Amino acid sequence: MSAGDVTRMAELLLFRVGEENFALALANAEEAVESLAVHPLPGSPAGMLGVAPLRGVMLPIYAAEPLLGVAPAPDANVTLIVRGHDGRAGIVIDDVEDVIVADLSTLRPVPGARGADPVLRGVTPHGEDLVAVCDADALVHACLRRRS
Repeated sequence: MSAGDVTRMAELLLFRVGEENFALALANAEEAVESLAVHPLPGSPAGMLGVAPLRGVMLPIYAAEPLLGVAPAPDANVTLIVRGHDGRAGIVIDDVEDVIVADLSTLRPVPGARGADPVLRGVTPHGEDLVAVCDADALVHACLRRRS
């Protein structure tokens, strides 16, 4: 194997927002919680839905659309708890689909204007679909900077 043949296999959590598939490192996905009671906060920044109690801690909860460019279904009730270097945040998604293994050395650039977005690292094929791979640290950072 030559130096150019290096693979970077990673376990990713596959989740769905609207009709789009996304994934992030399984190690950064703490859990998915159904029907989490979100309490709106007056004066919350755009994209912040409020806070929710989770194991004695109030966790900030965010809409997926400003972060990922896709809105979940109106009845979406799954909150994905993501941990990054800056802390934790919940993101409302449609559903968690699976755990997959992907070779991150084969990521292709994200098409269109979102290609420069640090939240999206690239896209990778999964079966007949493309999956947008998220950088969990950038995703949490994007959420938490909205609070300031």
